[in-house]
Amino acid sequence: MLRRSSLVVVLTLAFPALAQFEPFPGDKPAEPKPEPAAPAAMTPSAKFGLVFSLQNIFQNPGLLSGFNGGIGAQFTLNERLSLRPTVSLRRTADTPVAVERTVVTNGMTTTTRTFNRPTGPTSTFGLGLNGDLLYRLLEGALAPYVGGGLFVSYASQVRAFTDDTVMDQVTKVNDQSSTFGFGLRGLLGVSWKVHPHFALFAEYALNISVISTQSATTSTENTVMGMTSSIRSVSNSTQVFEFNTALNHGAALGVVASF
Repeated sequence: MLRRSSLVVVLTLAFPALAQFEPFPGDKPAEPKPEPAAPAAMTPSAKFGLVFSLQNIFQNPGLLSGFNGGIGAQFTLNERLSLRPTVSLRRTADTPVAVERTVVTNGMTTTTRTFNRPTGPTSTFGLGLNGDLLYRLLEGALAPYVGGGLFVSYASQVRAFTDDTVMDQVTKVNDQSSTFGFGLRGLLGVSWKVHPHFALFAEYALNISVISTQSATTSTENTVMGMTSSIRSVSNSTQVFEFNTALNHGAALGVVASF
């Protein structure tokens, strides 16, 4: 007696049209060919980022007349903890100049020169090195964070000008001062991740100087009718955590570009 499978083969050879019909129930269907696996999706890494910031935006009235910003790196240690070393730079310049005014009255020309002596510095320079450890309080795209770390800073300012607007009199002023500091700092801020590769942040920092050294030199030279007199003074001081003068604060806005 013929088996069912042998009967199917005989009928298929005898009647080719039967090959178009579905196989009998219980016959093993042909296995489908496996489809090629889709490539793994490329996701951006957030382990490293570049930091760009504007410093002391609420304290610096001369923000548009100079530069006061920072650059650094940010290393993500885990989902909430990151390390951020930065370098900040501040530079302003405001050199005073004499103003001439010419008036013609009844054919006579009169020229006058005026000079507004600056009461503050004519140029400033500042350099800071910061190392901060940041902790995100939330894991969402918009998250507040706190942090703390160390800082080293150097700042100098110069008040220099020459006033020769008075006849037969010339006054030269050259005052210089510099400060070096080392201390601790605390941070409170908020970060907004607007893109997988970019995040905006706004933060407030409170610095506490542990050691601070200051040096200052003042020099004024007057020349009247060819006779010159000068006054010069030099001072130096060192402070070790004097709470009334150790505090320094400021705000910053910036962006982190992750790779």
